[in-house]
Amino acid sequence: MEQYMVSGRTRKDTKMQKLILPGEWGNDSFPPLPNSFIPPPPKRKVGRRKKRHRLAVIAVVVLLTLMLTAGSAFAFFKLKNTSLTSNAIYQSGMSNQSQAQNDQTQMSNQSQAMNSNMRAVTTINGLNRISVIGSTAFIVDGHGRTISADPNPYGIALAPTGAPASQTPGSLRSGDIVVTNFGANQTGTTLVRFPAGKGPGQLFNTMANAGTKGPAFEAFNTQTGTDWVANFSANNVQVFRPNGSVLATITSPLFKMPWAQAFNHGLHNPMDGSVDSFFTTNAGDATIDRIDVIPTRNGTTFRVFQIGQLTLMNGGTKINAAWIPSLQVGSHHYTDVLLALDLANNRVAAYPNSTTLNTTTMRSTSKGITVFGGKPLNMPGGLTINPLNGDLLVVNLNDNNLVELNLSQGKAVGERLLDTVPVDAQSGNGSALFGVAAARDAQGNLEVFFTDDNMNTLNLLSR
Repeated sequence: MEQYMVSGRTRKDTKMQKLILPGEWGNDSFPPLPNSFIPPPPKRKVGRRKKRHRLAVIAVVVLLTLMLTAGSAFAFFKLKNTSLTSNAIYQSGMSNQSQAQNDQTQMSNQSQAMNSNMRAVTTINGLNRISVIGSTAFIVDGHGRTISADPNPYGIALAPTGAPASQTPGSLRSGDIVVTNFGANQTGTTLVRFPAGKGPGQLFNTMANAGTKGPAFEAFNTQTGTDWVANFSANNVQVFRPNGSVLATITSPLFKMPWAQAFNHGLHNPMDGSVDSFFTTNAGDATIDRIDVIPTRNGTTFRVFQIGQLTLMNGGTKINAAWIPSLQVGSHHYTDVLLALDLANNRVAAYPNSTTLNTTTMRSTSKGITVFGGKPLNMPGGLTINPLNGDLLVVNLNDNNLVELNLSQGKAVGERLLDTVPVDAQSGNGSALFGVAAARDAQGNLEVFFTDDNMNTLNLLSR
């Protein structure tokens, strides 16, 4: 085996295995290399070093590029994140501020609504709810049985708060409401009590008597609790005790179909010694009478005086009346005033000094003082006083409206439709309203009771 030196190193020659190539080329087919030619060894170290150097440079450049890119990205992300955070904080602050403003606005609105709800309604303009308290056609008798009555409800009276109460079961209590049933043919016989202003209605005059016939309107004596009722068809005025029994039946040559009743709250008339007085109107001749209550040794005497007369109308002049202690009209101040509705002229007449007016046998035809006239009055049929502000509340026969009048200022305050049935002005068909009374509810709001003879019910207008 030959040995030869390559670059100072001894290389061991090995025999090549015979390799047969395609085309029958084998190892023996290659011509032998001449002995004088020795190929130089490849310079592998230098090439590898240069290659490694280039790779290192490239790696450093790439690394620096990556570091610069990463640094830029980090700086951008940080800047952007800071901006986003600042913006988020700003937006959050604005959102919180907006939410706080919304909450404050909502609380303010709620507070205003609560204040509005807490403020008492003092005129009919704030009353929007009409409800039925009960029927006057089907009522409960003294034995607890439901009976039918000849209805057509007209008058309303609220039992006074200061009157002594009877201990008899079924007797009146403060807050009770009494309604008169005029009757379909003006011959009704029942008075209906609504305990505490609630239904069902109960028979008040449980002991029948011939004097109760066609009861129109009524008024309480606020001192004794007795109920004074004008009987249209019986042509008398009856006084009922709080237990529903009859205390007295008053008759007079001056009576001609008695219609309204009003009480002067116990003012005395020194001219005849009366301790209090009631007023009644007469549908038959449009007159206004005063009934003086005079105590004597032999009992109570009733004296009747005619103090006025309004315009007579065909078919009867159904004048309603109410008494008030004082009235300011412009620069004029009046006391002891009886208010009367002049249907024929759509006016409100006032009779000052009504307790002492004409204490003689002469029949006065005074028309009174006009304290309001014209629209929205439309044949006014019933009236009462607003206890919260002293306004006059009137119901119209020709349009079923309730109107509120400030007599001191001579202007209308409000108007409210109570029954939607249209009224025929010629026949009166559809006219529903006569009785009206007002009170203060538990929350201090105005409430208005009224009779509806289209429905034969006692109704309530409330907040």
